[in-house]
Amino acid sequence: MVRLLTSAMLLLAASMTVSACKWCQCLNDDGGHCCLYTTGKSDTDCTTLCQQVHDSNGNKCTASGSLTYKCATLPECNDRSHCRESHACLT
Repeated sequence: MVRLLTSAMLLLAASMTVSACKWCQCLNDDGGHCCLYTTGKSDTDCTTLCQQVHDSNGNKCTASGSLTYKCATLPECNDRSHCRESHACLT
């Protein structure tokens, strides 16, 4: 029983940790798209990164807290406007 509870707690803790993306869709406070950022690496810290970037017009993304980004797919990366500081979409 103790092993089962320990395993369940570890699984829950792992699911609650911040996951990293290859393509970060940075958000504004209303949850809408601000810009898309990519480094070409799958371990990008989107939370920190999205608090520092600007859209193509130079406006800073305004989302704060735990809802600063969503993970994007490659098609979204090619379709969305990119952050000023971003690299091109890399596969």
